[in-house]
Amino acid sequence: MSTSPVRLVEVGPGDAAFPAWCAVWAAAELADRPDEAPRPVSEHVVLGRQLAEPGTSKDGTHRAAVLGDDVVGALRLIHPVRDNTTVTFVDLAVHPDHRRRGVGRALLAEALALAADAGRTELITEVDEPGPDAPGRLFAQRAGWTCALLETRRDLVLPADEGRLAAVEAEAWQASRGYEVVTWRDHVPDALLADRALLEERMSTDAPHGELPVEEERWDAARIRETEELNVARGRAVLSAGAVRDGRLVAFTDLHVSLGRVEHARQGATLVLREHRGHRLGALVKAAVLRDHATAFPGTRRISTYNLEGNAPMVAVNESLGFVPAGQLSMWSLRRDVLGAP
Repeated sequence: MSTSPVRLVEVGPGDAAFPAWCAVWAAAELADRPDEAPRPVSEHVVLGRQLAEPGTSKDGTHRAAVLGDDVVGALRLIHPVRDNTTVTFVDLAVHPDHRRRGVGRALLAEALALAADAGRTELITEVDEPGPDAPGRLFAQRAGWTCALLETRRDLVLPADEGRLAAVEAEAWQASRGYEVVTWRDHVPDALLADRALLEERMSTDAPHGELPVEEERWDAARIRETEELNVARGRAVLSAGAVRDGRLVAFTDLHVSLGRVEHARQGATLVLREHRGHRLGALVKAAVLRDHATAFPGTRRISTYNLEGNAPMVAVNESLGFVPAGQLSMWSLRRDVLGAP
């Protein structure tokens, strides 16, 4: 094994080293959750291209940690450009064979420097925690980050229990008279596009965000379409269901399926406008999208969702559908006044 110091190299989706950069992520994800397929390379490639393309809602950069001839660590920074312009999102992974050797510290120091150069004062990162003492949690704690949001991951093993699903649907329809359900795949219908943008803005203010240093996001039809096209390009199918009242979309849920690993789907955002809560609309749209998903992707074996434990209504909906705890997802923040050597 080489004893040379780690080198940090800028990389992008078109570079020869980028597949090795993606391989670090795959190895790290498999080490943490060996029973789940890692993200396909195509997802990293398409996101990288978006970050380099001018005029989109975010930009960013990538770094590879190289030891000898091997890429042993991966860093991605994402900078929102239409809102939250003081924030940088940090994605960092170290190959399991090279953890606790200073690679993560070198990448984090680079992230701090790049964020400062970009004028960003808040850093946010995400840690998957399959069990206690997850490597990412320990690393964040040692580096002085603050846990700003902790969500419970819940998994639904498929096929869903028909009795449970039918009971949820019956109760939801009883409470939601006057509303109708619409479903779509990948692209929201034009007639509902403006409402969908409003719901996305309200996600940034109405959904629980713990102590994360984020502000209201700015969404419009163009940003919705940009996000939809990015998902398609990344090889993701997004199945959606919405509740409509008087022609207006007032609730929605998204379910993401990677076409390269259909066996594991992930529940995306779910939101009911405050003025329409109390009618079981969250349960209504979640049940509807589960029905669509079962028809479109019978090969899926598990769906994961994430909820703040304090979000009692949504937790109750998920538990009624049969979701059970399967670990945690934590979000960590670091403020500019404590930026320094990790």
